Amino acid sequence: MKRHWITYTDQWVAGSMSYWVHREADGRPWHEAKIFDPPLPRPVPCKGYPCYHVEVNGVIFHFSSPQEIATCLEVLSLKLLPTTIRLAKQRGTGIGPNQHWLSRLPPKAKPWRYRQKAVKYLRKAQAQFAEDCRA
Repeated sequence: MKRHWITYTDQWVAGSMSYWVHREADGRPWHEAKIFDPPLPRPVPCKGYPCYHVEVNGVIFHFSSPQEIATCLEVLSLKLLPTTIRLAKQRGTGIGPNQHWLSRLPPKAKPWRYRQKAVKYLRKAQAQFAEDCRA
């Protein structure tokens, strides 16, 4: 089954990818930071903060920003997945590789065959989300 949808919350909710995508840019620890690169999303007037959800064959991906979707696509579209050790080192903090969002994906989401289908549908959902935001 494949489907995608957006929910809205009163407060911004960090997802499993947020720490790895939105880097603190004001010298504070991530959980205390007020400025991020890329910036955190703004609320949609009269709705709240968007949370993006994409289901592909029983695996549900949750995103807190369009940048998180783009990062997920970038990584999952690689034929050989990078190690979480390498990805954690790129972030340059003491957070270990077992905390990386890629290590938290279900095992059935990691084979190349599955990822090819997932990436194709994630791109479709990403385009629809962008269209919905413009409306």
